[in-house]
Amino acid sequence: MKHFIIFVALIFSGLILAYINLGSNKAAPDNRVVTVYASSSFVAKWGPGPALAQLFEKQNNVKVEFIESSDVSMTLQKIAFEGKNSTADVVVGLDQFDLARSSGKIKWKELSKNSGISYSPEIADLAKQTNFAAYDWAPMSFVARQDLAVTVEKLDDLLKPELKGKIALQDPRTSSPGLQFLIWVFENKNLSEAKQFLKSLNQQVHSYSSGWSAAYGLFKNKQADLVFSYVTSPVYHITEEKDSSYISLEFKEAHPLQIEFAGIPDLCKNCDGAAKFIRFLQTTEAQKILMTKNYMLPLETKTKNSTAFDTVKVYKTKPFKLYDKAQLDDWIQIWSEVRKNEGF
Repeated sequence: MKHFIIFVALIFSGLILAYINLGSNKAAPDNRVVTVYASSSFVAKWGPGPALAQLFEKQNNVKVEFIESSDVSMTLQKIAFEGKNSTADVVVGLDQFDLARSSGKIKWKELSKNSGISYSPEIADLAKQTNFAAYDWAPMSFVARQDLAVTVEKLDDLLKPELKGKIALQDPRTSSPGLQFLIWVFENKNLSEAKQFLKSLNQQVHSYSSGWSAAYGLFKNKQADLVFSYVTSPVYHITEEKDSSYISLEFKEAHPLQIEFAGIPDLCKNCDGAAKFIRFLQTTEAQKILMTKNYMLPLETKTKNSTAFDTVKVYKTKPFKLYDKAQLDDWIQIWSEVRKNEGF
């Protein structure tokens, strides 16, 4: 009987140890996988995600697993909602507005110092970033066709009667390009002038689309003569469609900059793998993939040498700046009130 009791005790102890070990294995992060939260456009077959994942996996023997959201705002909401249960190791597709809006909701890891990247002069200040790593960028302006019958060289030219109902813009409440344009107006005009300009502009705008794609679609379908977009957009038409009839317009006002970042949430599981992926995005090989899939400019000027992007003229741009969320909200509120008063 005594031997039987000892035998049962040993079996019971073994089961407890096995259960504890099993629980430990479940809790332990899998360092062979890095989980990247990204937008649908990033992970699509035509986006940069698949090619980047393939190259990273080959170089590091670490699998990339994408968690897809419709856009970055949904990604950030998902992470904030998940809290400690979030599986995000890396978040890609953040812009300077997302950095401001996520600061109070998500804590981000500090990244290692820049490893010898020679940023293009227009974005040299990005080297000072400690919590986010830029991976592509582009100035913004209006894109038109070469046969545009009206001269547009400054913001006030958008109010010319020939352009009435012919401008495709994005809603600044839902679109980063839309917000970029709104900031462009407020930073080049005093408050009274900006309100009057926006009021007059309402007569010129075909519509305020919820996102860039819808606005650009209106332009492509010739329902609009101008669309607010990236100065790199004509390169897409040249490369993919063999069509050189699209141009970006140079304004007298310094152009806004759109910059895309990646970050590592503080609650990452495979933090080492995440750091490797962040560094990978800034390598020359990854930069070339991003350049030709996102149609944005690489961090270093030399990367675009002898490519179609070498023809892109970088107009005078505004310095990189992180905006206060309260300031952004104020400008959007003013825009909304102007639209409401105009009966839109």
